[in-house]
Amino acid sequence: MVEDHWRSLIRLAGVNPQMAGEEVFRFEALIEQMAAGYPPSAVTNFRNALRALRAEYAERELTDPDELRQSLRITGGANGTATAWLANLETPASVDLKDQQDAFFRDLLANGIPDPKRFQFRWEQFIAHLQSQIDHLPKPEQDGIMTRVVLRNAEYMAIAKSDREALKARLGVISPSSGASPIANMVVETAVRATIWQGIGALFRGFR
Repeated sequence: MVEDHWRSLIRLAGVNPQMAGEEVFRFEALIEQMAAGYPPSAVTNFRNALRALRAEYAERELTDPDELRQSLRITGGANGTATAWLANLETPASVDLKDQQDAFFRDLLANGIPDPKRFQFRWEQFIAHLQSQIDHLPKPEQDGIMTRVVLRNAEYMAIAKSDREALKARLGVISPSSGASPIANMVVETAVRATIWQGIGALFRGFR
């Protein structure tokens, strides 16, 4: 199961990194679906076993990607440098920042920020606050957590850019639809640019 998952990751990363990231979240949703079918006494062991296996493959990807590809009988696909961020995603994390991200976006969608410069400042403060909560963790775990933050930010911004009401519905924001103003569009564009640069910084942290 984990072997097939990693084969998909490596192959997808060589074609479409975004799809590779989505594969990680799809796999985690599958794990939860499977866990729901186990008796309560076995769920923890099931999850822990898969976490350990995912951590093992992530470590192999970071330390000897060629050996991993040989063992998986993969030719082609992305090389080790291009998939290091995927190994970060597969590293077990003890902290989940999703609820805080969702709250940040709910506030943004409900109240708005009229000045893109103010938004940029608030955005940077938000990211710094998230990072401060995980500074005590091992670097691979920090990288994995922040990579998830980056991917989720990019996902939310992409939705907001095309259909802000859809993002409101997804995050449970109830507000009358009044259309997108030029200022609101400018804020979204600023957020997208900030997400891109923050994403580049976080993804390349694993290569230093």
